Amino acid sequence: MESKTEKTTEKGKDGNAVDTKYLPKLVVFDLDNTVWTPELYELYKMPRPNKDIKIFPATMAALKELANDKKWAGSKVAAASRTGEIQWAYKLLPQFKITSEKTLDDLFTFKEIYPGSKLAHFKKLKKDSGLEYHEMIFFDDDSCNTREVSSLGVFCVYNPYGLSEELWELGITEYVKHRTTGSTKGKTVGGSQYYSDDS
Repeated sequence: MESKTEKTTEKGKDGNAVDTKYLPKLVVFDLDNTVWTPELYELYKMPRPNKDIKIFPATMAALKELANDKKWAGSKVAAASRTGEIQWAYKLLPQFKITSEKTLDDLFTFKEIYPGSKLAHFKKLKKDSGLEYHEMIFFDDDSCNTREVSSLGVFCVYNPYGLSEELWELGITEYVKHRTTGSTKGKTVGGSQYYSDDS
């Protein structure tokens, strides 16, 4: 009797097959200029969600996918931010609805929000999640952050103008390709060339 094998392949929006067995176990987002815009330091008072500050459309689509798509059932989501406006960030998270039942605060299992090197953020994420660095993917708009964090073994995606649909798809596809080789080394992909006119 033949044993049934579970389907682990899904097609991304670009039509390429993605092996869900190799999806990242922890998806980490920077906040300023990756999840939302403008950056908190540019504002003079506590911003009103969806008025003074908004989530990038591509980021919202990615967050909805993480919340709703069954292929992400084995993964968690986290925030890693260096903002100095810590209280504003924490107040905003529960005010952004991702689905009818989940807010941004609900979706982020882990939240590391404080100034300083993101090496500290990721060391804490590793400790709290129990995951290895190579099981994580990180989206950030600052190349200094992606360079530093990739040195730990994290797969990083550089999104200089906020997360775009192209960069989300690229990041996940390239992460899976990287992991299927058995590599546990860090790597950075992305850049300004991955933006379409409607991103």
